[in-house]
Amino acid sequence: MRRSDADIILIDRRNHHIFQPLLYQAATAVLAPSEIAAPIRQLAEKQSNVDVMLGEVTGIDLSSRLVDVSCPGVGMRKIGFDYLVIATGMQPSYFGHDEFARYAPGLKSLSDAETIRAKILSAYELARRDG
Repeated sequence: MRRSDADIILIDRRNHHIFQPLLYQAATAVLAPSEIAAPIRQLAEKQSNVDVMLGEVTGIDLSSRLVDVSCPGVGMRKIGFDYLVIATGMQPSYFGHDEFARYAPGLKSLSDAETIRAKILSAYELARRDG
């Protein structure tokens, strides 16, 4: 949409974009988390028609064409729109077996990767100490 006549506001509660196919490498300590995440503003800086807002959408008023956004340090803001594209995110699915989550943690975010990494490295340290 770089060449379009549209003004784009990208609202995200995180300030980074993750290249998800490499999350497993961050989780196994092959790559640092910073190597698979890039600041959203850095990705959008080449497009003059894109503005990035750190915040969380808390409501949408379709009749008024307004989005309610909670911005850290700023508070609530109302953002008008002509067109609205919603990407709601994701969560792990255990296909009806949520009890598996205890044994098979999700790997969808940097936080998930760092948690798994800490468990793997702790297991190596424990094995080394006991071995």
